[in-house]
Amino acid sequence: MRIKTCVCFVLAVLMAFAVQLQADSDSSKAAAPTLGDFNWLVGHWRGKGLGGDCEETWLPATGGSMLGTFKFIKGDNVAFFEMMSITIDSVGPALRVKHFNADMTGWEDKAEMVTFRYDSTSANQIFFGGVRFLRPS
Repeated sequence: MRIKTCVCFVLAVLMAFAVQLQADSDSSKAAAPTLGDFNWLVGHWRGKGLGGDCEETWLPATGGSMLGTFKFIKGDNVAFFEMMSITIDSVGPALRVKHFNADMTGWEDKAEMVTFRYDSTSANQIFFGGVRFLRPS
């Protein structure tokens, strides 16, 4: 009886594993995102956030990339800027960011940047690592 129960348990685990493998295989067949999927970012955005005023601009995709800028104002002064690009490389979409102080001195070394890998997209959101772009309604 124990052997029969053990065999049934092992079979159930194997079936669950096979179902998960099939689900993973099906989800990997989903179309990889293109720069066109991020087109709704294009434009000039303003709002409150991070304890100050935020301003962001995105240009349309050309030359295999999208280019964006970000300005953060605290009080009456610029606290920092960002230059951003979204490109698609061999791994998939990536958001790359360089930060600058108000006087345009860089935070990262000259050849370095912060890279956020693409996670997911929904109807009104794009996720790159810990960065979320939310489409206003």
